[in-house]
Amino acid sequence: MKSWKTGAIIAILLGLNVIQGAVLTGLFIKSRLARHDSAPIALSDEKIAQMPPETRAAVKTSLAEARPVLRARLAEVRKARLDLKQYISSPHYNRAEAQKRFEALREKSNQAQIVAQEMLLNAADQMAPEDRADVTQAISENDASN
Repeated sequence: MKSWKTGAIIAILLGLNVIQGAVLTGLFIKSRLARHDSAPIALSDEKIAQMPPETRAAVKTSLAEARPVLRARLAEVRKARLDLKQYISSPHYNRAEAQKRFEALREKSNQAQIVAQEMLLNAADQMAPEDRADVTQAISENDASN
């Protein structure tokens, strides 16, 4: 009975983290390759290509600078998730330690979210109001579909 509960907890945890990872990743990669329906904002290459040249260059630069940091944070999230999974499955399981590992996973996830947020805001800083309006339109369309 105990292994069934542990397996269910791990499955739920992994499912939630896969969804979160997909949302974070889907924010800034090509929408036709990795767009996830629950992504709050999609700034696709197609949308960037429609921007004025000076805006496009600035947005691409800010995204290019942030992507490696975001990838590193997402790798940390994956590692923390794997560590937690392995710990919960181990014979040395202790609830207090598992809670610490959940907290570490949550902190890593928050750090990745902050990087994604900063990446979007830095890009938005470089956009004309009408381009930012198009991005907020994508948010509204996504809210309507959920």
